[in-house]
Amino acid sequence: MFPAAAQDSSLAELIERARKRDADAEYALGMRAYEGRGVPQDPGQALRLVERAAKRGHLEAQNTYGFLLQHGVGTAADPARAREWYETAAARDHARAQVNLGWLHEQGLGTERAPALALEWYRKAAAQGLAEGDFNAASLLESAAGAPPEFAAAAAAYERAARKKFAPANYRLGRLLEQGKASTGEYGSALARYRAAASAGLADAQCAAARLLLAAGGAANAREAIELLRAAEAQSHAPAQEMLADAAIQYRIARQLASDPAGAAPAVGWLRRAAEQGEREAQLQLAIALAEGRGTAPDSAQAASWYAKAGDAGNGEALYRLALLYDDGLGVPRDTVKARDLIGQSAGLGNERAKAHLNRMLGPALPPLPGSSDGFFKGMR
Repeated sequence: MFPAAAQDSSLAELIERARKRDADAEYALGMRAYEGRGVPQDPGQALRLVERAAKRGHLEAQNTYGFLLQHGVGTAADPARAREWYETAAARDHARAQVNLGWLHEQGLGTERAPALALEWYRKAAAQGLAEGDFNAASLLESAAGAPPEFAAAAAAYERAARKKFAPANYRLGRLLEQGKASTGEYGSALARYRAAASAGLADAQCAAARLLLAAGGAANAREAIELLRAAEAQSHAPAQEMLADAAIQYRIARQLASDPAGAAPAVGWLRRAAEQGEREAQLQLAIALAEGRGTAPDSAQAASWYAKAGDAGNGEALYRLALLYDDGLGVPRDTVKARDLIGQSAGLGNERAKAHLNRMLGPALPPLPGSSDGFFKGMR
């Protein structure tokens, strides 16, 4: 049955019992072969051993055999035969078999699609305390396959699953609350649900909680959002990776961190990320931080470079501040002509400070000459 070299005392005992047609031993050996636990992983051997136990009436084996058939482990996938074995176990009140059978009916796998029958099986499993029964029932009620959605009933079922410590239920309930589709809470409750699911390591919930925290604002919220996004990123979660790489989100994080004096230094790091991706406002704020030494050592030359990049993208304030650096010779060679030109460009983009500065440079308007008029050479003979 298995190579002698791989056998320990417990395995040898299981093999001996299996030879005597002990269903428990056959099932245990089958699971070892399926998982590769103490023996070489062998899907075909797993299927044969679990099948033997199932045919001897082993309840857990009947459900597992259905699973192996459904997913094609050690054989071609056969959802119709899987359904028969799930039905056998479900009729004996095996809760997970009831959920598996409900799924086949919901999806129309190995049988006709029957959402109402699926819901019935999910509820039977839920009544036995299986959280997945409540969760699948809630998901079906929310999606309303072929019927109007029942959001209140879905929320109640998600709540029951959440009380059974099933993290995805908290995430789904949070989503209903955020969308205003549940009568069991308000928008503000969504964050608490997302946090509960996030604490269990659910990456979707970590992203959702981070999104709400960033929308709420504040340095503390930004720090928590970063922590959550990095936890999701560590799971190779694409939405978290995209959020952390998004220049607009990087700029938002920087602004929120900068609202707390202790967050000035990390804010500069986030500003730099966004600025390097071409975020114009981030380029301006990074330049200001460098020019004034906020959260970083002062560096007028770098500040001038970032002002120039933001100015090239049409930021009038950046052009005005760059003009002041040229006027004073800070980080760039002193060049009053260039400074005046930059102030004119900034004023042309609508910058009020540049307009006022330009007016001061030009001085007050001269009074009109006596007898002059607006007409060109008007009155000449």
